[in-house]
Amino acid sequence: MERYIIAGHINPDTDSVVSSIVYSEFKNKKGQKATACLAGKLNKETEFVLNYFKIKKPQKIKTLANKKVILVDHGSFNEAYRGIEKAEIIEVIDHHKMSGLVTAETIFYRTEPIGSTSAIIAKIFTEEKIPFNKKWAGLLLCGIISDTLNLTSPTTTTCDKKIAFELAKISKININAIAEKMFNAKSNLSGKSADEIISADYKKFEAGKATLGFGVCETTDPECLFKKEKKIIKALDEKKTRDNLDLIFFAIVDILKRKSFLYLIGEKEKNVAEKAFKTKTGGNPAILPGIVSRKKQMLPPILKILS
Repeated sequence: MERYIIAGHINPDTDSVVSSIVYSEFKNKKGQKATACLAGKLNKETEFVLNYFKIKKPQKIKTLANKKVILVDHGSFNEAYRGIEKAEIIEVIDHHKMSGLVTAETIFYRTEPIGSTSAIIAKIFTEEKIPFNKKWAGLLLCGIISDTLNLTSPTTTTCDKKIAFELAKISKININAIAEKMFNAKSNLSGKSADEIISADYKKFEAGKATLGFGVCETTDPECLFKKEKKIIKALDEKKTRDNLDLIFFAIVDILKRKSFLYLIGEKEKNVAEKAFKTKTGGNPAILPGIVSRKKQMLPPILKILS
């Protein structure tokens, strides 16, 4: 039997990495050979999670070309690792909107409007009556915590909360305690260049005839990023040119105070943001109270304006 490659998106986050690890365990339990692979460098939060559970970092694959591939936490070519156009896509497990994926044959495609792919993986285990061990439960719990900002993001559903509490019981982990450690690790940006900061959680999107890039940095210490403001703006300008974008946005999300600081490097970005958020942006960055989710709160109004 040929081995499946299970891969999350480029610029991997905790949800995509733990989903690929635990789903590979599920596949192996079902008698299907599967290997979780990385589609990029781990961030510090994900490094913390894997070290906490003493999990070996998945191998970074060179290309998906000519492989049988299962995509988790994404379903678009824009976010997939190199070689995806020449891969045989077998399955997709995701919680984002469908976006441009084309396959030669019918595939298993599961997407749900909930806060994390980890919650969907947990549901699959339950539906198939495969018990969790403490380690798998803990990994998926951390995936949910990361993607829902400890169950406070507007993307969080009652389903995420129910599953998180069940996984916490199985893994014997205190949700708030592990969340604090995860977010502290995520906020440690020592040694990171401005380009690495804006690129760590960065995605490209198509809207009408426009192509835009949107980076996010979630932190408990936004002040350390404000000190790098000039370098961040310069890095955004360079990335906009390098990636041939029409617009580029970068948001610093203050996890504790539940607001975002949106950097707008040009008049085009400023005009779109003012229409999207129905506000005068004033100086740079624009302050967006109560807005913490790119997926649910930032991107939809911007895409609506551009479309």
